[in-house]
Amino acid sequence: MENWRRGSCLWQLGGALLAVWIGWTEGSGIWLRDRATAAPESSSPLPLPWEWVYSLQEEAGQRQCTLVGLLRSQPLPAPDPQWQVYTRLDLVATPQASRLTSVLFAENLRTQALHVIYQAAASVYDPVEPLDFAMILPLAWQDNTLLAREYTGWFQTDLSWDRAVIWPLPTGSSQIPPVQIWDPPPALAYAELLGWDAAAKGRVLFAVADSLGERPRLVSVGSDGQVLQRASAVAFPQSSSSLEGWQAVMAEPLCHQSRFGVEQKEENGE
Repeated sequence: MENWRRGSCLWQLGGALLAVWIGWTEGSGIWLRDRATAAPESSSPLPLPWEWVYSLQEEAGQRQCTLVGLLRSQPLPAPDPQWQVYTRLDLVATPQASRLTSVLFAENLRTQALHVIYQAAASVYDPVEPLDFAMILPLAWQDNTLLAREYTGWFQTDLSWDRAVIWPLPTGSSQIPPVQIWDPPPALAYAELLGWDAAAKGRVLFAVADSLGERPRLVSVGSDGQVLQRASAVAFPQSSSSLEGWQAVMAEPLCHQSRFGVEQKEENGE
């Protein structure tokens, strides 16, 4: 119960934050006419499947059991036609709380070998309370290097964090290269990965804001950790939400008695 009350309060706070940001941009006229002008790569080729998430949560409450859902994205082909990547979302929904984790896969189409590239399950900020969701979403290729977005936070809120996950294609051997993690500059209120930086190859763009008193701004981050400011203010990025580009792995979720590690948090006396 505490978890859901917290979510309701944070949802209201997130809505207020969004309204303030929209007010800034509308009042000052600082709208990006075309987000592609600053960030030519899409913020994500995949919309966030919130309808699927909340539908499964609602069904778990109606059936009073734990439901497990799996959702797989359409493959993103690599520049090397031998490879493609996709992500799988794993949602455990209970009547009181839910947890979503995800795994990024690379598939070798010549050998049919499937490799786990990255598992998103925790926050870089290591909060006291476990996060409700951790998604890894492939964004775009630059030459033979993949940029993916690790998106973590709490359900029903605008409190979330992004970081860039960088993965180079294997070259000349069967060994799978490890990923690199590029963090945005510290941003207390908001940080979203937008895509590759068109102004500097090998760097990525984040939209960040430190507080309610600051407009979101574009910054460029690279492997050297140096932060370059690209714009003093940007419009609040709007993430789409639908099931387009996703396919269900399980036709019908089955009821389970186990909570699969999702803990119910209740106040004393409840």
